[in-house]
Amino acid sequence: MRSFIAIELDNNTREFLCNIQRDLESHGIHGNYSRPENLHLTLKFLGEINEFTFKKIAEIIKKVADNNKSFILSLNSVGKFNKGNRSIVWAGLERNEFLFKIYQELQSELERILPDIEKKAYSPHITLIREARPYKEVSDFIDKYKVPGHKFPAEGISLMESTRIEGKLTYIRRDFAPFKKA
Repeated sequence: MRSFIAIELDNNTREFLCNIQRDLESHGIHGNYSRPENLHLTLKFLGEINEFTFKKIAEIIKKVADNNKSFILSLNSVGKFNKGNRSIVWAGLERNEFLFKIYQELQSELERILPDIEKKAYSPHITLIREARPYKEVSDFIDKYKVPGHKFPAEGISLMESTRIEGKLTYIRRDFAPFKKA
C-alpha cells in the first residue's frame, strides 16, 4: 500500500487553509486543490510498503509518540515549489524544534528497517494545490499574500494510506499514536 506518516489537522485548521485556497481561487489560480479532508502535515513519505513493514512502522510511530509530548504548531506563510511551468502551492510553518526532533527520531528508526529510505532535509509544509497555474498569478499571489497567524495542536502521529476511491485521491488513517499530554 502507498503510505506516509503525518500529523493530522484539526477542523479549525482545515477551515483556515480552505480560506487560503478560496483566496487563491478568487485570484484566478487553477490546479488540483487539496480536498479539505486530505489536508495534513507530512512527516515522511514512505511509498509502497507491504503488510509486514506496515506493522513495523506502526510500532515505530508508537515508540516515537510515547517519547514526546503534544505541542503547538504555527502556520506563517504561503510558498511554492516550481515544477516546469506549474507549481505546488503550500502553507508553511514557523520553525518548531519539537517537530524537527520528532522528524529526526522517525528518520532514525525508519532507517533501521528501510535502509534505502530517502534522507533529504525536512521542509515542513501543507500542500494546498498541485499543478497550480498560471505561473505569473501564482507568483504574484505568493509575493503579496500575508498569512494571518494560525496556531494548531499536534496531538499524535498517523500512519496514512494514499489511495483512489471513485477516481478521487483519498488519504485513510490506518494507525494513530497519540503524544503524551503536555
